[in-house]
Amino acid sequence: MTSPEKNENTNKDWETPAYAGLMFSLQPYKDRLEEKRGYKLNSRPREIDVRIIDKLSDRGDRMEHAIAYIFEKHNLVELKNPYENLNIDVVWKGISYAAQYKSRGVDDTTGEKGVNIVSMRDVTLTFLRISRPDDLFELMEASGYKIEKKFPGVYYISGMADIKMQIIVGRELAGDEFVPLRVQRKNASDDDIKKFMKLVGGLRESDDREMADMIMQISISENQDTYDRLKKEDPDMCRALRDLMKDEIQEEFSNHYQAGANASQEDTVRRMLRKNKPISEILDFTDVSEARIEELAEELGVKVVRDSDVLV
Repeated sequence: MTSPEKNENTNKDWETPAYAGLMFSLQPYKDRLEEKRGYKLNSRPREIDVRIIDKLSDRGDRMEHAIAYIFEKHNLVELKNPYENLNIDVVWKGISYAAQYKSRGVDDTTGEKGVNIVSMRDVTLTFLRISRPDDLFELMEASGYKIEKKFPGVYYISGMADIKMQIIVGRELAGDEFVPLRVQRKNASDDDIKKFMKLVGGLRESDDREMADMIMQISISENQDTYDRLKKEDPDMCRALRDLMKDEIQEEFSNHYQAGANASQEDTVRRMLRKNKPISEILDFTDVSEARIEELAEELGVKVVRDSDVLV
């Protein structure tokens, strides 16, 4: 019988935070990389989680980045839930997807078509998972496949298929660029959490802030006790994040009215309630009474978030 905790973990959106952590780590190379989530392999609903094109791969130089060091022109990434089983059949399915990508007969980065227009030498396959798939590694070694630990948390796999392939264990990655991935693990370190909070405080682009928010939600859900303790030990850290959230709300509120929208104060309250904003922040940025906010929350079927429910 499946436990409620397992169901809860399986139903969480693990893919978006993993994607966000991956792209945060690759920011130093963002000018040479072009990524697309949910890349469709054909007209049917079959997708690779992320496709990353290295626009400078023809120069032959490797990126000084543990995950991207293996990259060629076409790089396919599968993002795996740490509570799901990454097994040998999942790996073979990923290999089949890579083969289908190669054999489509088109390189849509150039528009060229033809047989072998995408060489398998130019395709890599990556499986990214926060936790270590011990059973999979044991079976691979028993099957005669080679596992090479290239960098901390980066394992090259050979002997299964004619494709460059690696399995990334997010919790084992070393270096500050991988903090956005490591904080998603259970029992994340205090140091990593503090570094991530500092990173979040320096973000200004809305897309970056949105990705950071997704990472933060998973990190908190996996490390609730640690965040609670750090909140008490380091109030400056918590105040900094609270200020960031208030700035975000103020910007959203201002943009809403600068755009000439005619939404009422209650519409703003509804929008903030849907985003699970604490009631103290709703009161700060609207003139709607607390009683009316509670009524609107009841109409929407959402819970009013109190300051005691949040970590900042």
